[in-house]
Amino acid sequence: MLTLFCATIGFAQFNDSEVVQLGIFNSSDVNQTGFMNESNVNQVGLANNSDVDQLGVKNDSYVAQLGVSNVSTVEQRGRRNISTVDQAGIGNNSDNYQRGRRNDANVYQRGFLNESDISQFGRRNDADAIQIGALNKAEALQQGRGNDSYALQIGVDNYAGIHQLGRKNTATTLQFGSDNWAVTDQHGRRNDSDLFQLGTGNGSWTGQYGRDNDSDEVQVGLYNYSYTHQRGLGHMSNVVQLGGGNSSVVNQNNGGGL
Repeated sequence: MLTLFCATIGFAQFNDSEVVQLGIFNSSDVNQTGFMNESNVNQVGLANNSDVDQLGVKNDSYVAQLGVSNVSTVEQRGRRNISTVDQAGIGNNSDNYQRGRRNDANVYQRGFLNESDISQFGRRNDADAIQIGALNKAEALQQGRGNDSYALQIGVDNYAGIHQLGRKNTATTLQFGSDNWAVTDQHGRRNDSDLFQLGTGNGSWTGQYGRDNDSDEVQVGLYNYSYTHQRGLGHMSNVVQLGGGNSSVVNQNNGGGL
């Protein structure tokens, strides 16, 4: 019985790392400390670089790079965190940092010089960034439990920034075109933001602080601007802008807190 117990403990300590490289000057650095962490890196092309650092138990990382000078950095600390990065093109950059339990980060990049930065602290947070085009940038910072962010960028030089603090907040940003920007900041519980931008130079700032607030925005055209600020409990805002140069400001407050 003692022999069997010792063998079981020894097996549980195994970390698993697999690296496949095809091309010239690709670089991969994998560091794993803990139990049953898993890392898979596949690189095809020229001068791609990946750095994976896992500390804890049963963290899982998958990195695929196809092209030239793509860069991916993954750092996971805790238990059962999952990171998936899929890059194809030239000069794309992805940085995933997760600390806690069962956080999930997914990045998909196609094109040139796209950038994604995801940081998650807590439990069961989920962040997705999909970028197709060039010079798009997506940032997500989530702190708490059960927060969910999704950014889709198709075009050139779009920016999406999402910060969520609390529990079960959700933010979705969809951008099609060029030079659109959006910032979403949510603190509390069960706040929801949905944004759609199509065109050029549209801008949106959304801040929701409290519980069960909801914001929906549609911007189609050129250089429209929307500002939404909701604080308290149960506010709802719907903004639709079609055309060019439209401006909207929404402020709602019922004195509620978190």
